[in-house]
Amino acid sequence: MRKLTLITVLFIVSMFYVGCAPKVMVPPKVDLKGYETIGLVEFDSNSEGNFSEYVTQEFLEAISEDQAGVKVIELGTEEELLSDLGLFSMGPDALKAMNRKYDIRTLITGNIDFSEPSADINGIPGLTSMGVEVNVSAILTVKMRDAETGATIWTSSSRAEREIADVGFTGNFFHFGSENPDKAYGKLTDKLLRNATRDFRISYIRKRD
Repeated sequence: MRKLTLITVLFIVSMFYVGCAPKVMVPPKVDLKGYETIGLVEFDSNSEGNFSEYVTQEFLEAISEDQAGVKVIELGTEEELLSDLGLFSMGPDALKAMNRKYDIRTLITGNIDFSEPSADINGIPGLTSMGVEVNVSAILTVKMRDAETGATIWTSSSRAEREIADVGFTGNFFHFGSENPDKAYGKLTDKLLRNATRDFRISYIRKRD
C-alpha cells in the first residue's frame, strides 16, 4: 500500500513539473508566404444555401490568423472562374490561365461532401421548412496546387459530425438555413477547419530539459 502511495505521489509531482515547464512556439508546418500570391476558389459542396461561401470565408480567416499578411486573391466560384477564363474544367490549362491573368503562383480549392442526413421529422410532410433534428456528417478536402505545373503541393482532409437544427427540405433534399450561419452550422465548420488548417497554424510544446 505504501509503495502504491509513493508511486502516486511521484506521478503527481512529475506531472506538476511537466505542467510548469515553459512552452515553446512551433511555427506553422506550411509557410504560406513561400507560395504567394495565392488564388482561393470558393469551396464546392453538395448543399444549397450559403454554406460554401461561409466555409470559404472561415477558411481564409483561419489561415490568416497565424500568418498575417499572406496575399490571397478570392476568385469566386469555380463556375464563375472557368466562365471568365473561357474554359470548362479545372485542369492544368485553367491553372496556367489563372497564373497569367491574376499573377498567382498557387491555387487553393476545396470540397465539402455531406453524407445522407438522418432526421427525426416533427413537421408536416411536403413543407419546405420543418422542425427537424438532423445529424449531419461532412468531409472537407482542401488542396493547394502549383499554378504553373498543376502539381499538388499540399492536401488535407477533415471529418465532422454535428446536430444541426436550422434545416429545411424539398422532397428528400436537405438544405441549411442562411439567416444566421454561425448559429446554424458554426460548430460544424469550426471542427472541420480546426483539423484541415492545422499545418497553417502556430502550435506550442512543453520544453523539456
